[in-house]
Amino acid sequence: MVNFREKLDTIKDFIETNYHKYLEAFNIGKTPMITCEYLDFDKFKNDFMLFIDFNNINLNEDRYEDDCISIARVSTDIYLVFRNAQTEALRANMMDATSALYELFRCERIDIAHNINIDSVEFFHYVEGRNTLVASKTPITFDVGFTAGNKKH
Repeated sequence: MVNFREKLDTIKDFIETNYHKYLEAFNIGKTPMITCEYLDFDKFKNDFMLFIDFNNINLNEDRYEDDCISIARVSTDIYLVFRNAQTEALRANMMDATSALYELFRCERIDIAHNINIDSVEFFHYVEGRNTLVASKTPITFDVGFTAGNKKH
């Protein structure tokens, strides 16, 4: 049986557990505040934030009848936000933290995903016209498995 909230929580927990190792490899000493709330620059004022925006779950899944496993596509946007530093340092941190995020999903295995796809990354300088606020957006698609019927996966 599919439990969407459980799958989405697993993705958040995976990032919370593993991302710091990749940040350290890029000499970023702090870890972000991680939230699944809406991207809100007025509400969240931390120097380093990671927002997970769960866009949709594609239920036109591929089904494998022999083992009752279905694959659904979970689409997310992950935003990294840096603020409250000099522009040059903000941009460098944003680029390095985004590289660390990419490496995290390229190198680590997340139990629920059969495949992970990252097609692009967008960078936003001077968010809301502020030279002390920069962000990046990384769309990630997870092919997530679940069992048919009442069986758990």
